Amino acid sequence: VRDFQMDHSIKSDLHLHTTHSDGRLSPSDLLTLCYERGLNTISVTDHDTTSGLQECEALSLEKGMDFIPGIEFGAKAKRGEIHILGYFINRYDCALQEVLSELQEDRKT
Repeated sequence: VRDFQMDHSIKSDLHLHTTHSDGRLSPSDLLTLCYERGLNTISVTDHDTTSGLQECEALSLEKGMDFIPGIEFGAKAKRGEIHILGYFINRYDCALQEVLSELQEDRKT
C-alpha cells in the first residue's frame, strides 16, 4: 500500500463492489467510472472474496488513484445478517483465504 500524502483533497468511495460479488460493473468498468467521476482514493469491498483486488489495485495505480484493499464480511446475527467492512487487508493471508472459503461453502448449502 502506498503512503498517503495529505497535500491534496481526498475524493473517495470506500465501499465499492464489482462483479466478483454483487456489483454490476467489472473491475475495469468500475475503476474507469471512479476515475471519470474524479475519485482519487477507493476501496473495493466485495462480499466474502478478494478475487478482484489484484486487478483493481493494478488499474487504480495505472490511473494514479490510491487503492485500499478491502472486504465486506457477512455474518449472521439474531435479527438477520450484518455486514462488517475490513480495510487494508492482506489478500495473500492464508488464514483469511481459509475463512473466505468456508463462508463461500456455507453459502452454497
